[in-house]
Amino acid sequence: MNPFPDFSSGIPVGRPDVSWIDYVSKPSSAQYVGRPLSKRQIVVATVAVLASFSLILFRAGTLQLFEGNHYRALAEGNRIRRYTIPAPRGIIHDRYGRLLTENVPQMSVALIPFDVPRDDVKRRALFNDMAGPVGITADALEKSWSDLSTSRKLGIEPFVVRANVPSEEGLKIDLLTHQLPGVRVLTTPRRAYPNDDGSGVSLSHVVGYVADVNDADLASGQDYSVENVTGKSGIELVYDKALRGRDGYKEIEVDALGAEQKNFAQVEPLAGTNVWLTIDTDLQNVAENALKKSLERAKVKKGTVIILDPRNGEVLALVSEPSFDADQFTLGLSPTAYQDLATNPDRPLFNRAIQGRYPSGSIIKPVISAAALEERIITPQTTFLSTGGVRIGQWFFPDWKAGGHGLTNLSKALAESVNTFFYIIGGGYQDFAGLGIEKIGIYARRFGLGSPTGIDLPGEANGLIPDPTWKEQVKHEPWYIGDTYHAAIGQGDVLVTPIEMAAELSVFANSGTLYRPHLFLDSDASPKMTIPNTTVVEHVVSDPTINAVRAGLRAAVTSGSARYLNSLPVEVAGKTGTAELGGDHKPHAWFTGFAPYDSPRIAVTVLLEEAGEGSTYAVPVAGDIIRWWAENRYEP
Repeated sequence: MNPFPDFSSGIPVGRPDVSWIDYVSKPSSAQYVGRPLSKRQIVVATVAVLASFSLILFRAGTLQLFEGNHYRALAEGNRIRRYTIPAPRGIIHDRYGRLLTENVPQMSVALIPFDVPRDDVKRRALFNDMAGPVGITADALEKSWSDLSTSRKLGIEPFVVRANVPSEEGLKIDLLTHQLPGVRVLTTPRRAYPNDDGSGVSLSHVVGYVADVNDADLASGQDYSVENVTGKSGIELVYDKALRGRDGYKEIEVDALGAEQKNFAQVEPLAGTNVWLTIDTDLQNVAENALKKSLERAKVKKGTVIILDPRNGEVLALVSEPSFDADQFTLGLSPTAYQDLATNPDRPLFNRAIQGRYPSGSIIKPVISAAALEERIITPQTTFLSTGGVRIGQWFFPDWKAGGHGLTNLSKALAESVNTFFYIIGGGYQDFAGLGIEKIGIYARRFGLGSPTGIDLPGEANGLIPDPTWKEQVKHEPWYIGDTYHAAIGQGDVLVTPIEMAAELSVFANSGTLYRPHLFLDSDASPKMTIPNTTVVEHVVSDPTINAVRAGLRAAVTSGSARYLNSLPVEVAGKTGTAELGGDHKPHAWFTGFAPYDSPRIAVTVLLEEAGEGSTYAVPVAGDIIRWWAENRYEP
C-alpha cells in the first residue's frame, strides 16, 4: 500500500468503500459546500450583468459620439496649445514724419485661465503664493478672477493681472513664479504717445488713445482677440481697423504647469498700416503755447485753436485746452484717476474744437454780408448811418460803440464790427427790407454752419441756426424781429462749433470752395487708403461777393478791430468776435483770419471761453501763430 496520498486521479484516498464509478457517476450533496442557485437567481444575475454592460457601452458611445471633441480638445490642450501673436499696431506720424505714436516693449504678469486650479482652496493657495512676488494682494487677484467671464476662465488666452512691470522686476517675478501653475511673465508691445520735447499734450485730442478690448468689443463681430487693444478716441478710433493689422499665432507644446516646451508651428502677424496726418507738430506746439499764454493772461482755462490750409481743408493744428495725457490710459489709469478726469469741471477729455457749441458773435458777419450781396439787398457801396443802435417799439438793439460809428458801408461794417449795419441787412429797418431769417439760414447752411463738417474725428457736434419752426417746437414761443436781429450778429440762439467757423472762413480765403476739414494725409497701405471727397461745395457764392467780403476782412486788420496783426511779416485778413453770454458771464473771445491776404495758405480760428474781448485775447494768439508760420514755413 502506497504510504503517500495520491491526488492524481482526483479520487479521495483512504475511502475503500467508494469505488471510481460511484465517485464520478453518483455525486452526493456531501461533496459541495453551500446551497445551489435557483433558476430565478441565475436569471436576475444574468440580467444585471447584461444591463451593466449595456450601460457601459452606452456611456462609452455617448462620450465618443457626442462629447468626444470636447474631451479631445481638453486632452490636447494639456499638450498642444495655440496662442495669438498680436499684430504690431500701425504707427501714426505727422506730415513731416515725426512719430505721434510708438510701440514700446513692456513686461506684464498674466494668468493662463485654463491652468488656474478650479478648486477654491488650491486657487486661493496659488494667489497667496503669487501675492508677494507680483505685488498684488490675494484678495485683489481673487476679485480679478471672479470678474472674468466663464468663457474666459476656460480659455488659454493670457489674462493680465499687472501691466507695465519694470524689466528688472519682471525678470525677478518670472524667476519666483515660474513653477506656479498658470502664471506667466509676458513681453508685449505697449502703445506710447511721445511727448519728449515737453511742449504739452494737446495732440491727445487728435491722436486719441487705445485700451484693451472688452466684452462688448469681442461681441461686436469684428476680428478681435482678448490680447488686442482697440482705439477708443481720436485717430486711433477712426482708423482702428487699418492700424490694427492682422494677428498671427503659434502652436506650442506645454507641460503640466502650462510652460512652453516646444514650438510646433508659427504664423507671423501682419503689422498694421502706418498713417501720416496733416498735422504740423511744430505749428501745433506754437499754437498750444500761444493759447496757454493768452488763457493765463485772461485768467481762464478753456479754449481752442484750429489751423487749416484753406486750399484743401488739411488740418495743420488742432488744440483744445485743457487737455490730457494719452499715455495715462496705456500706462494703467486707475478707476479713481479716470473718474477724476471724467468729472473734472474743466472737462479735459472734451474736444472743444469739434464738440463745443458756442454763440458765434461777430465772426458770423462775413456770412451775413455774403448773403446780402448775393441777394442784391446791398452793394459794397451801400451805406447806413450808425447812431448807436436801432429801436423797434420799446426794444433797443445797441451797437457796441456808444454814439455809433457814423456812416457805414460794408467794408467799414466788417472792419469795425458795426452791429447796426447787420441788424438792418439781416432783419430790415423802416422801409428797408432785410434778408429775413429764412435766407439767413439758407446761406449759413451753404457755408456749412448748422451741421457737422465731417472731419475724421469721432464725436463731432453740429451748430444751430434757429428759425421760427425750431423756436416754436423747442421754446414754444413765436419768432420776433429781435430774434432775426440777434441771429444777424451771431447772438440769441445761434450756436456754432469752432471747426465749422474754420471751414466757413476758408471759403473766403480760397475764393469760394467749402472743403471738408481732414486729418488723414497718407498711408503705406496697398492699395492706398483714401478719404471721401473733401470738396463739399464749389462756388458757394460768386467771385464779386467773395472779393467784397475779403476787402472788409482785410480792413479789419489795417484799420479795424484786429489792427494788432498789421505788423506781421505777411498781410492778414480776419474778423474778431465778442460773443455775449448774459448774466455774470464774460463773453467768449473769437478771432478767425487768414494769410497771406493775396494768396492764403493758412487759416486760423481762435476761441477763448469767457475771456472777454476778441481783439484783446484772441487776436494775440493768432498773431503769435501767424508770425511763427511766416518765419518758419512760408515760402513766397
